[in-house]
Amino acid sequence: MQNYYRLLGIGPSATPLQIEQAYARQRARLRRRAADPALRARLAEVEAGYGILAHPRRRVVYDELLAQQPPPPPPPAVARLLALAPWARRLNVALLAICLLLGLDWGLPLRAYRDERVLTRFPVAVSSSLADPQVAYRVHTPHTTFRLPSAIGYRVRAGQAVTVWQTPLLGVVQRISAPASPDGPAPFQPYGGTLYGTFWLLPLLLAGVAAVGCWPRASLELVVNTACVAALLAVLVAVVLLWF
Repeated sequence: MQNYYRLLGIGPSATPLQIEQAYARQRARLRRRAADPALRARLAEVEAGYGILAHPRRRVVYDELLAQQPPPPPPPAVARLLALAPWARRLNVALLAICLLLGLDWGLPLRAYRDERVLTRFPVAVSSSLADPQVAYRVHTPHTTFRLPSAIGYRVRAGQAVTVWQTPLLGVVQRISAPASPDGPAPFQPYGGTLYGTFWLLPLLLAGVAAVGCWPRASLELVVNTACVAALLAVLVAVVLLWF
């Protein structure tokens, strides 16, 4: 069913004067190019639409019929966005909640384990490139597990007593002190502790992107795009937490 309101470029609540003015504009524009058969057909539709909308009783009947028509299906691109947007919004909410958890974990006082005895210390690979092999040391104590870069692996030995500072919620080891090491008791960072140090901007950026995707007035396209970017940033955060 033809939507004559859309054809004339007006809304369903248009006044009789607005209908007449819109009809005059469309008629003048189409009559200048009346040689085109397609435009002549469109002019005939404009004439038919004006004949219905300008007549009060015909307009009432037409409005009732138009209200009974099902809405047209959205274009394929919009349909895909409509299908993806709810999942993308849930992902943004979940990632924002994780960032808030990281912020809370960072803000709370660290849990200190003093005189932790190193139970085991063994090398593990931290590089997937055969051309540049690298190793780290995985260290276990009664309460914590952490990895040390090979460059500072000599600071912690099996059976040695160390002090470990760990975040209270996620258990991220941020600092270690080994008084018996050759470098003295100065604290140093293991792998994973850099998430709240060197790479602190990464979770902050993730929180900002996810918050934009959670904004109630955000468009469908913005929600989906922010979810994609936030997912990539979340992978980077996981890599930093587990690898570095």
